[in-house]
Amino acid sequence: MVSFAALATVALLPRTEVLAPIDAAALAVGPAEETWNGLFLADQHIGYAMSRETAAQGGGRLFEQRAAFTIAAMGVSQQVVTMGTALVDDAGRLQRFDFLLSSPVLIVGRGEVRPGEVHVEIQQDGDVQVIDVPVKEPPSLSMTATQVVKGKELKPGDRFETPYFDPVTMTPSTMIVTVEAPEMLANGEVAWWLSMDANGLTSRRLVDPQGGVLREESAMGLRSMRMTQAEAMAIDGGEPPDLVSLAKVPITGKIPAEATSLSLVVSGIEATRFVDDTPLQSVSGTVVSVSVPPTSSWPVLPVVGEGDTEATVTLQSTHPEIIERAREVVGDAPDRATAAQRIHTFVFEHVQKVPTMGVANGLGVLRSAQGDCNEHTALFVSLARAAGIPSRIAAGLVYSQRLDHAFYYHAWPEVRLGPNESWVPLDPTLDQFPADATHLKVVTGDLDRQLEIMGLIGKVSLAVDPAR
Repeated sequence: MVSFAALATVALLPRTEVLAPIDAAALAVGPAEETWNGLFLADQHIGYAMSRETAAQGGGRLFEQRAAFTIAAMGVSQQVVTMGTALVDDAGRLQRFDFLLSSPVLIVGRGEVRPGEVHVEIQQDGDVQVIDVPVKEPPSLSMTATQVVKGKELKPGDRFETPYFDPVTMTPSTMIVTVEAPEMLANGEVAWWLSMDANGLTSRRLVDPQGGVLREESAMGLRSMRMTQAEAMAIDGGEPPDLVSLAKVPITGKIPAEATSLSLVVSGIEATRFVDDTPLQSVSGTVVSVSVPPTSSWPVLPVVGEGDTEATVTLQSTHPEIIERAREVVGDAPDRATAAQRIHTFVFEHVQKVPTMGVANGLGVLRSAQGDCNEHTALFVSLARAAGIPSRIAAGLVYSQRLDHAFYYHAWPEVRLGPNESWVPLDPTLDQFPADATHLKVVTGDLDRQLEIMGLIGKVSLAVDPAR
């Protein structure tokens, strides 16, 4: 008999709101300092961003941002809209924030910094999720991070650290800001190039003496540039660059069909950027080797296990809908491998293969029944954890002969079939049970860890190891 546990790390509230939205109009004092930037991908103008900063009532500063841009994946274009508001005190410490992401799934969040924690309420798919994230001190957001250098005398090599919080991934970390070089502006002022590193992602920003961002360079060739409002909103016509094509990783050599073992030579980055998870995946020098255990070696164990069964903000394994569907799908499965295969088959058949821009979450995918690898994986892990099966997200690169004999970004689930057993990769997106050896793992974890892969795009190349 399967036990469906309710391990609450996230509270689900029925359509309630505790935090009131920030009323920017009521809080703002004095004139606004408004700036506009054009957004570019692979040198094509795809959207715009507006930033506004004002003094706030009672002291402190009020920051507002909004952006709209169009991106494409596998020939499907979608418009993404983001909005954010942040209130900081006189010392620049974050007090409250709001954010919105529409891509086209709508996510609305509100947060408040409290002693020892960031309290966040996220509204999505008809539910409000309440998350309390422990922090040692008030963090910065992306829109307020450059305040760490505002008013300071800078020189190349200066290094600053500031607590950082990403409200979309719910991840606290430390942002490291490094001063690179000065640049003279047309008005005679000196701006500075800064390197901003947080959660494994690095961007560069050219910041004016007031802390405003004049230019920014991010992963995959995404750039922003200060413009007039009219220039920023004069977006190029035609289809935007395809993100999947931009993320292509070339491969030299022939990849065998349905590979159960594979060794690849890595160049362009250190091979240690890939996970060493022996015996499934090992790293030696410049070579990454993957070996998938045959199903005949899998243990026959009860469904319910320990570890990696908790709910998160995107893996809602304690939600009643997820629990009920997991119960239906798993049924009377006699062992963990059988239960995992039933969930795998359900996810493959239930989710229509549609490129999706946004933050994948298991409940939303169960309801919408569409998405790409992130959505398939989020639904699988949510259902597996609801059934008590230890499961986690892996992300990295996978080979596709269909697209262009190359490796591409991909996410897939892993399950632990026994307490002392290694993790086994599955792929409900590609209907591989288990996943083949072309799944090269870079990270395991939720969305916050997956973002690290962005730093590899455009840098890594692979070749089949001729010695193996």
